[in-house]
Amino acid sequence: MILDLVKKSRSYRIFDESYKLKKEDLIDLIELARFSPCGKNGQYLRFIPIYQEEILKKIYPYLAWAAYLKDWNGPTEGERPTGIILVVSNEGSLNDAILSCDMGIVSQSIMLGATEKNLGGCMIRALNRKKIAEVLSLPENYVIHIALAIGKPAQNVIVEDINEGDDIKYWMDKDKTHHVPKIILDDLIID
Repeated sequence: MILDLVKKSRSYRIFDESYKLKKEDLIDLIELARFSPCGKNGQYLRFIPIYQEEILKKIYPYLAWAAYLKDWNGPTEGERPTGIILVVSNEGSLNDAILSCDMGIVSQSIMLGATEKNLGGCMIRALNRKKIAEVLSLPENYVIHIALAIGKPAQNVIVEDINEGDDIKYWMDKDKTHHVPKIILDDLIID
């Protein structure tokens, strides 16, 4: 069951914007983060659910969607996610190594939970943290680590097997199908 969820949980970048997420949908996903493991059981991360259209519209310009897709500026109106969960911490929290590890764990938990609900998402680290903090009037002592864009996927994502050393750059075809090269299992295991 977990293998199926992991295979289905892809980085979606095009969504059906007519499918509106509610605060409760995002809170349900944040609950998964609450039960996820974390370093020293420190529980340093906090979460900001964003589902209000007017706030989402102000944040969209500050998200960078796909480094390898140079000619694509991200989803257009009608294709955008209808929920974002910002993962933040207090500036005085524990060291970056633990926060980075914890951020990855909770982000994956949230994305797998979204997949289970027939939603999809994209973990976005390339973002203008300062501008997003201004939009939200976020207190200065909080640091934004990652934005988890969530919505109803409106894009096919195809995983393509490659060998170690092959080009790993993902790409999008004219139909907006997203192609993601993944190194085959035999090349990942060191005997």
